[in-house]
Amino acid sequence: MRKHLIIIFLSFAVFSSVKGQSVNGIILSDTANFKIVQVFGNHYQRGFAYGYLCADNIMDIWNNYIKPSYGAYMPFAKAVVGNPANFKVDNEFVVEARGVIDGIAYAGYDTTGIDYLDLFVVNFMTDLEGFFSINGFPESYNCSTLINWGNATMGTDLDGKAVISHFLDALTLNEVISRNQVVVIHFPSEADEQPWLMTGVAGQIVASQALNNNGVVVFLNTVNGLNAQANMEYEPMTITLRKAIEKLDFNGDGISNIEDVKKAINSNQNGYARGFIVAALSTTHNLSNDTSISFIAECASEIPYITYRYVDDIDSVKGVNLYAANNFIKRNNALNFCNRYNRVKNFINNYYDGKNIGQNDNKEIMFTQSTQSSCLQFIQVVPENKTFLMSVSNGLSSAYTQTIATFDYDFLFNYAGIHDFYEVEILKIFPNPSSDYIYLPIDFSENYSCFIYDLSGKIVISDYLAKQNKIEIKDLINGFYSIKLLSNKKIYVGKFLKQ
Repeated sequence: MRKHLIIIFLSFAVFSSVKGQSVNGIILSDTANFKIVQVFGNHYQRGFAYGYLCADNIMDIWNNYIKPSYGAYMPFAKAVVGNPANFKVDNEFVVEARGVIDGIAYAGYDTTGIDYLDLFVVNFMTDLEGFFSINGFPESYNCSTLINWGNATMGTDLDGKAVISHFLDALTLNEVISRNQVVVIHFPSEADEQPWLMTGVAGQIVASQALNNNGVVVFLNTVNGLNAQANMEYEPMTITLRKAIEKLDFNGDGISNIEDVKKAINSNQNGYARGFIVAALSTTHNLSNDTSISFIAECASEIPYITYRYVDDIDSVKGVNLYAANNFIKRNNALNFCNRYNRVKNFINNYYDGKNIGQNDNKEIMFTQSTQSSCLQFIQVVPENKTFLMSVSNGLSSAYTQTIATFDYDFLFNYAGIHDFYEVEILKIFPNPSSDYIYLPIDFSENYSCFIYDLSGKIVISDYLAKQNKIEIKDLINGFYSIKLLSNKKIYVGKFLKQ
């Protein structure tokens, strides 16, 4: 673990005999504006654990963002997503989505009327934009990605290794979206799948920002102005990227690198429902061919459907560097350079001459030349160093202004002890209702982290209980609340009414 990683570890595993259902997952961290969870098992089990562990966040998104934004358009959106002539989705993801909903219900939420297509609407927002738009919703993303490796990083702390940084930029910052960001780490039990992680909004099961434990990284940008065509059976781009990252060896060549991503993208011969840009990176280890280390894929709903841009193509950036924003460069020889692209290009060319770009240089180029005020996430990955950095907007300020958390793969992809299940117990809170204090009849042989949530899923009280079973609630507004107590051996959950 990097020495400047400052997070509260809430490592626990859960098991409940109620209804005979196990929860195959743990929460690693719930701070720095995002929650990190590990889930394991088959697709349904991972979906169930995800839904249970992130139920508060998912329902906050559902009640305070999705329902108000889509409103009366939700039936139409579901019809578009559920029509196989529009989208083809492998059954395993239907099963996983149903697992998520079951997990949310198991956590105590009423999921009546919510089905897997509702979850697909949330997950396929960007693809849906190819079919229709509702007053600017879904939120278009104006992302950017910078990749450096080889001669560009030689002589720096990276010494030829590759680095990739990504900004996930929304049209505007949204408090609900910002407070419900997650990192979900999957440990599949399927023999043909491998450990991988995604970042995104709670409830997202697909891959728009993702990597696997074998050093492959993918980031997704969107391109406006291209519409979906009828009866093309598009695979959602974020499903394509998930399969490329999750499958153990998608192209069957015995190597885990960006050729797997290329194979997954190429498998959709009808293109995609809108314009997309995919930035892909592998480690440089034992790969002398630059085209097997990194590429930018420019994908569209019109011919040519897929165009790959490599470091040797004309993109105006010197050296072994690739940059992507939200316009096509190589497709149809568009050379469509936006202001951000030109700023990054000029900075790399004039101040670095395309060389001597270390890990911090990569970050600073993004922070000074590629920023937008609505940055939701900043992510940087150095695959060969097994380093993952991330910061998330607080809803008011951009992600690049927030404290960056640094993680090692050895921490993120270590599920030692994840099979040590512990019992979930229901708290008998008293008095209930209460106006001033609540008391918790628990065994204090353990210390507990305490979280109290309002109905939106927002944490309103966060405390550390050490042999103290009395919690003051005088400052809470009247209403219902849920409470979770977490230790290394037990989990308590309960609900109470403040009046």
